[in-house]
Amino acid sequence: MTGNKLFDFDKSITRQGTGSRKWDALQDVFGNEEVLPLWIADMDFAVPDAVAARVAERAEHPIYAYNIQEDTIYQSLINWVKRRHGWDIEKEWILLAPGVVPSISLSILALSEPGDGVIVQPPVYPPFFACIKDNERKIVENPLISKDGRYEIDFTDLEEKLADPANKLLLFCSPHNPVGRVWTKEELTKVYELCQKYNVDVLSDEIHSDLIYSGHKHTVFASLGKPVIKQSITFMAASKTFNIAGLNFSFIIAPCKRRRGAIKAWFTRLHINRNNLFGVLATEAAYNEGEAWLESLLYYLEQNADTLVDFVQTRLPKVKVYKPEGTYLAWLDFRAYFTDTAELETFLIHKAKVGLNAGKTFGAQGAGFARINLATQRSVLLEALARIEKAIQAIQ
Repeated sequence: MTGNKLFDFDKSITRQGTGSRKWDALQDVFGNEEVLPLWIADMDFAVPDAVAARVAERAEHPIYAYNIQEDTIYQSLINWVKRRHGWDIEKEWILLAPGVVPSISLSILALSEPGDGVIVQPPVYPPFFACIKDNERKIVENPLISKDGRYEIDFTDLEEKLADPANKLLLFCSPHNPVGRVWTKEELTKVYELCQKYNVDVLSDEIHSDLIYSGHKHTVFASLGKPVIKQSITFMAASKTFNIAGLNFSFIIAPCKRRRGAIKAWFTRLHINRNNLFGVLATEAAYNEGEAWLESLLYYLEQNADTLVDFVQTRLPKVKVYKPEGTYLAWLDFRAYFTDTAELETFLIHKAKVGLNAGKTFGAQGAGFARINLATQRSVLLEALARIEKAIQAIQ
């Protein structure tokens, strides 16, 4: 993986005053406006020029009314998934949606009933729990196992949970947020075989699938079967890859006509039948013209990940860091210093003055941990780490 000097990710861009949740909601989120925010999963980088130009071009026309969904947006996704992941998909499989989390909720509503169990693998992205609980389904945990500096799936426990006929869905995170695992094809195949054995549908959140580091390869879960797995729903978007999450646009890929129809019925029932005009245009431009920018981004992000690991291991040796294999998020274990979760939060926010995601929001397994967002200028990352180091020195 090589960098490209045409793209300057070290350039600082002020985000305060733009309505940024990451930068403008510090008092509401942390109760301290002095924290340096490295939390919510967006990036402090400008979008590719082609994306900005396409949005600006359309914005010059002063009417932003109802838009149609032209075939070009579908073809852009089809081409992208083929190029990046080697998966052939068909237009009829694709549903356009306002975001991955709403899509997960709709799919849970469509493919299960109130009281059914939905399996998750904590520590995991907090909305997974909310999507299940808010829709009156039962959260069933298959906790990941930390082993030799990385997390693994507990397949014995997973099979036990899948074998229970009350559990209808596996809500799967691939790559995994927050632990940064890019599941191997062998691991995914084991999951696939177990879900086939017990007839459990898989909802696979693959929103971070384009953000993969050297030595790792993302395999789309639904691509494992021949023919394609019918009982898997895949969620993708350009939002994380190209930093356009505020434009609220994503894809549901559902090869099975029956399952796709059930999800579409919920779109109709909830009257979710329009997509953000600018989200569609930005996504199409990103997929068609953003690949060189992405390659440069991946090089920069991987250097940030290396910077994090080196700093923690040499200057914060009691903190354990899980280097991500993908995503721009990393998982930090502070339990050598803090046994009380509230104490850790107070330390980070009011002593170190760094805004990270509290580990406890990722499930009970996250107590004593925090998630850090690496998608920022390296100088900002180093400043945050220096603040943590200084604050730890003060308490020793």
